[in-house]
Amino acid sequence: MGAELWAPAQHERYRNAIDNAWDDFEEEYSLTLKRVGIQSMAATHAANYMRRGRLLKNMVDGLLARPTRTETTPEAIRNAVAELHEFKNALKRL
Repeated sequence: MGAELWAPAQHERYRNAIDNAWDDFEEEYSLTLKRVGIQSMAATHAANYMRRGRLLKNMVDGLLARPTRTETTPEAIRNAVAELHEFKNALKRL
């Protein structure tokens, strides 16, 4: 499994995708806490989604910080972005 340098445009696309997904997720998290209250069971579930979301964001940030990528890196980033979208939708249902 070889590593290649990131193409600048590709790196920027993935950086923008994770940043946008994170911003949307974070906004929904704040709205959810306002809606359900911070002492509710739903807030506990929301906090769990936030912890999982932070782990995904940190993982992608780590992948994007490397000067090279492997053939599985783009898929891992796409999956993380998709999971953040799923988490955002789950927060809407709380």
